[in-house]
Amino acid sequence: MAQKRMDSPPTWTGALGRAAFGAAVFFILLILIFKRPVAAALLLSLLMMLVYIPLGHAIDGFMYRRRQRAKQRDAQERKARASGD
Repeated sequence: MAQKRMDSPPTWTGALGRAAFGAAVFFILLILIFKRPVAAALLLSLLMMLVYIPLGHAIDGFMYRRRQRAKQRDAQERKARASGD
């Protein structure tokens, strides 16, 4: 199942989910460790989420294209070895 997920192209929904999780962790850390007021922590967390969404999607897209190129290269190498035998 993990392999199937890694072979599928990135989605904005996935990026949104990971950004929400990251922003929630950031929010908790701001309140518990950095002792920020709730309103300030919420504002910073929302801003971080706005940054995390496109950044996460871009990284997912980069990793997806990298895996696709590696799979294509492996397939070409197998084909070359099979025809060379």
